[in-house]
Amino acid sequence: MLNTTSARLRKHLLLPLCLGAALLSACATPGTTGGTTSTSTTAPAARPVPRIDWPGLRQGLDKALGNVAGAEVGAPTDSSLHLRIPVSDGFSSDSVELRAPLARALDTLIPTLNAYPDVAIHIVGHTDSVGSEMYNLQLSIRRSEAVMEYLRTRGIALDRMSADGKGEAESIADNSREAGRARNRRVEFFLRPLE
Repeated sequence: MLNTTSARLRKHLLLPLCLGAALLSACATPGTTGGTTSTSTTAPAARPVPRIDWPGLRQGLDKALGNVAGAEVGAPTDSSLHLRIPVSDGFSSDSVELRAPLARALDTLIPTLNAYPDVAIHIVGHTDSVGSEMYNLQLSIRRSEAVMEYLRTRGIALDRMSADGKGEAESIADNSREAGRARNRRVEFFLRPLE
């Protein structure tokens, strides 16, 4: 009688164990029908670098900024373009509020920038050396972000833009004179292919 009970007990334990093993082995190889599984090791295709007509973009920006005193568009390279807009009267004093002259200058850029949707726009703000270095750095960052927000509200896609500030660190003129300080207060745009 002990042998019969133990045989039944083994039968009752063996059946669930076999079913459980069968279910687990079926779950271990999803999407296959016996044999080996295949895994793909290819990486997703990288987005191709867009071809941009840099001379055409420069010509459009030159034309757009033609009436903006002191604006400069650099010579294009194979993969970038640089432009500079003076902002000595572009912001209210000690503020990130854009004033009309800067807003008008930015408005002239928008059609050209929209015509080149594969161009990324990196905006960098600069200040003169009046005030503390840390304050000027923070102010330049906030001003470049204000420019970016202005462009966003006028239809430039946010995912094309980034903003940074350099404060007084990258002066292009003598900060001991008012004319030099005015030149140092600027916003620069670095245009590159959108990645």
